[in-house]
Amino acid sequence: MREIGIIFQLSVLLGLSSATVPGLPPSPGDVLVDCWYIEEGGGQRGSFPKAVTQEKSQLHLRRVSHKPGAEQDIPERVSPNADLKPGMLFDVTDYWNVICDPGFRRLELAAPKPHCEINNYVPQDSHVLWAQGLTQDQKTPAYASGSWFSSDIQAADGNLRVASVHRLVSAPGEPGTAPRKTSVVLNVFTRSALVRTRLGGDVLLDCGFTMDRQTGFGVEWRYQYKGSGHLVYAYHGPRDQVHVARDGTEMLFYELHSQGNASLLIRNVTLEHEGTYICTVYTPNLHTQQSIDLEIAEPPKVTLSPDPLYAVPGGEERLSCEITRYYPLDVSVRWVRAMPGVANSSQEVRRSWQSGHHQNPDGTYSISSYIQIQPQASDHGAVYTCTVQHVSVTQHVRKSITLRVAGAAGPSIEDIMGLLICAFVLYGVLRLIFWIYNKSVYPLIFGSVQQEKEKRN
Repeated sequence: MREIGIIFQLSVLLGLSSATVPGLPPSPGDVLVDCWYIEEGGGQRGSFPKAVTQEKSQLHLRRVSHKPGAEQDIPERVSPNADLKPGMLFDVTDYWNVICDPGFRRLELAAPKPHCEINNYVPQDSHVLWAQGLTQDQKTPAYASGSWFSSDIQAADGNLRVASVHRLVSAPGEPGTAPRKTSVVLNVFTRSALVRTRLGGDVLLDCGFTMDRQTGFGVEWRYQYKGSGHLVYAYHGPRDQVHVARDGTEMLFYELHSQGNASLLIRNVTLEHEGTYICTVYTPNLHTQQSIDLEIAEPPKVTLSPDPLYAVPGGEERLSCEITRYYPLDVSVRWVRAMPGVANSSQEVRRSWQSGHHQNPDGTYSISSYIQIQPQASDHGAVYTCTVQHVSVTQHVRKSITLRVAGAAGPSIEDIMGLLICAFVLYGVLRLIFWIYNKSVYPLIFGSVQQEKEKRN
């Protein structure tokens, strides 16, 4: 279990590689991310907004190399995109350097952009039990006043995601071209937003967090799938109290407190575990979350029948390909026929048919595909291959079998050896019978006849 947690050590996060972003002052590790500023308006607090607008914005994610609380020199000027409106450039400081991960940097202009959104945020109390009493005096921290923002950045590959809560440090001055300077107070991140696993094993859903100060925290994991959901795990940090824990789920408490590792371990995965898991971290009056999709992918097992494949010229033989215990449902099957040693002899077998999908007790599926063979002597040695394509495997699953046509070829070495063995066994059996006859049967029959003659004489 200790080895699993090594990947979450903050030293990995603090050891990110550095680079210089074109258009910015030299600052190793800085990242400039194109973003959308989302603003909701027209509705009352707690109700649905009447309108949602979005504006182009940019986040200058600056890498810092000193401890929280130390003074920092702000770059005199950052060159934003020319079409940015005033106030749409954010100069973001994260003392944990989580948000300035190089995964958010576009190394080439043609590369896909990271996805980024930023919007206003309102600190408020959370009413779940595991978010109560996170401060010793149970009062709202003084820093919870002022302007706040929340951002969500996802790397182009879809794996790395960071959700952050920012506190506004200074607003842009006149004429509004200076950046809004924010400081990250809370990060919740995952490096595996999509997890694929097989049935019966254990899986770790990656979730980590950082805070800008020592304070109490709570962690919650929720499950959602096709419109329904439930609470999976709930933990109150200051009290070291587990409020909810579904069977087969665990959290790594030592790493949770020492490294911010809020990952969820699920043991003995079944199809009931497939779905979306939401990791939420609560701090006093603040919270943010990450979602991780868990997909089950069980590879198919492929067998051919009959095996071996023998046929007589002019007869018919049905060859079946059994594809069993795969998940999810979608699967494609293709048949190919080839003659070894003959160039360009591979041909797809067009006439094939399939059975319906059969669902096994564990939720996996099975299906059968068939072809009909009417061999001639010239078909001897043909190789039939069943090829199965499924999302659980990167390469197709193939199974091949060779057709043997009776009388199409002379006896093979195996046939000759088999005949010799049969002849040897038959010779031994005959010798045994002859020996038994001489020792038991012959004296019994002819011995009694000889005795009868002697009595007559």
